Amino acid sequence: MSARHGVVILGSGNVASALAPVLDSAGYPVRQVFSRTVGNAQALAAMLPQAVAVDTYDSIVRDAALYVVSLTDTSIPAVAEAMANTGGLWVHTSGGVPACMLSPASAEYGVLYPLQTFSKGRTVDFSEVPLFIEGNSPETFAKIKDIAERISNYVSEADSAKRLRLHAAAVFACNFVNYLWSNADSILTAGGESLEVLYPLIKETLAKAMAISPYAAQTGPARRGDTAVTDRHATVMTPRQENLYRIIAGEIADTYLKDTPL
Repeated sequence: MSARHGVVILGSGNVASALAPVLDSAGYPVRQVFSRTVGNAQALAAMLPQAVAVDTYDSIVRDAALYVVSLTDTSIPAVAEAMANTGGLWVHTSGGVPACMLSPASAEYGVLYPLQTFSKGRTVDFSEVPLFIEGNSPETFAKIKDIAERISNYVSEADSAKRLRLHAAAVFACNFVNYLWSNADSILTAGGESLEVLYPLIKETLAKAMAISPYAAQTGPARRGDTAVTDRHATVMTPRQENLYRIIAGEIADTYLKDTPL
């Protein structure tokens, strides 16, 4: 049997599209990109010197050294079952899925979880991305650690429980905050303004939270219990925005005015 070589990327979404070129440049050549939507696999494969796109499990090579599963959380167990006993080193990139979900595919498996937001068309400096890793044995962990340290300067061990907590916190810090910015943009656009007017405020909010903690940095009408202001704000919102606003304002008031800890 020939020696195992190269990488198979299972997935073609935001994380896969960011990670695959970085691995390829770090000395882990990507041989194949798998996606059920072959056009997506082809688009990512076109970014890689040696990769080809495949869209069926039968087309995936069984002699790769590394398989990186970067799919939806619910797809990971099904992929591992479909690729049972393939061998090689298997990792997934999820924050919320136990490493053992990959065990049907190989005796060597683990996690390579990048704590960052990715979007196609946006270039992220992977050396600055925190990577949280896990391996099912000390030997497997050492292999994953070697890969991680070639692409990031910030590598830490994290089991399933720790990754789940990290991922939940990241949703608050990134996904939820971004949705709130989207609502702010909508309110401004309706009045002929743009989100750009808030850029200095957004930058200072982040800088202050990092400097003195988000809890200490909280300001605003809900923080001081000024319901007259919050009621006036509601007049420039859609019903959906007003509902969201009042929920968050109520939580802020409960936290700070009633000394209820988060």
